[in-house]
Amino acid sequence: MEKDHTSEIDILLNRCIQGTGSSVDFEAAEKWISESPENRIHYLHLKNISDSSVNLPVSTEQALEKVIRSVSPVNKRAYILTQFRKIAAILFFPLLVYTVWLTLNFNRENKMLENSRHTVSAAFGSYSSLTLPDGSKVWLNSGSQLSYPERFTGNNRNVYLKGEAYFEVHSDKSRPFFVNTPYFRVRATGTKFNVDTYNNQSIAAVTLVEGRVSVEQPDERSPHIADLKPGECLKYDTLMHLSSVFKTDTYKYIAWKDGKLVFRNDPLSEVVHKISMQYNVEIEILDKKTSNYRYRATFENQPLNELLELLKMSAPIDYREISPVTLPDHTFSKRKIIIYATTEN
Repeated sequence: MEKDHTSEIDILLNRCIQGTGSSVDFEAAEKWISESPENRIHYLHLKNISDSSVNLPVSTEQALEKVIRSVSPVNKRAYILTQFRKIAAILFFPLLVYTVWLTLNFNRENKMLENSRHTVSAAFGSYSSLTLPDGSKVWLNSGSQLSYPERFTGNNRNVYLKGEAYFEVHSDKSRPFFVNTPYFRVRATGTKFNVDTYNNQSIAAVTLVEGRVSVEQPDERSPHIADLKPGECLKYDTLMHLSSVFKTDTYKYIAWKDGKLVFRNDPLSEVVHKISMQYNVEIEILDKKTSNYRYRATFENQPLNELLELLKMSAPIDYREISPVTLPDHTFSKRKIIIYATTEN
């Protein structure tokens, strides 16, 4: 730095520091200070000398503000942008840490809600209804159980069924709805269907009322079993792992939720199964041929004895009742009905 030039700069800087410089002086000083770190250090040195003196006409803080105010709008914007970047750099790391913490906490909360499950059961001889967290509606038949999370998270909505249930699934194509059972799972988006998977029978069934559903093997790697259309029913042999799909009167498969038993040319074996679930009674048919008698009827809120009498009138059968007995745990056994033929088969 040349001596003469240094003297001129010092005079200029001192005028600005003391607040006596013109706007041109302030612009020149600000430009010179920004040219190099050495220039800024020299300016600060002069400023410190000035600050240590007394009876200054203007404070150094005011002088600096004047320098900033006197520069052009472009330089003001550059200064503000520089300061903003400094602040952003300071805030970025804690903001990043907070964002990561918030994401991990949100995922952990969702995982907890997914793992926090509710289980609803319908007592034998009755049915119950409920609404799931996504707005889907479910009716549970006698002796059935449904497990579902407190909140559906992720890309799927999964529930777990034992027994029989009728579903009216809230439409959400981006998140398929899965009914998981011991034998298969049913995939739906928004539709109405019935699933019958009681573990005391060898045939499970899925009946579609509206929309579309896919019935798949429990293992996602295995091929699906069938795609159903409205009015179709899938019967699945849980022992042989064979399935068949056919058109049917769907109402007879879902009438139970309205308190009705509907039979349309159904064998006695299927009739007594539905009666046993509806009335919480054990029914045994003594011979195979009798179990093939077919019935077409609708029963609604009728006493069990009256219903059995109607069955007697429609086929050559009779029945007897075995009274409940006391069990070792001091409870009583189920009421039991034995059906037998009244003529030679």
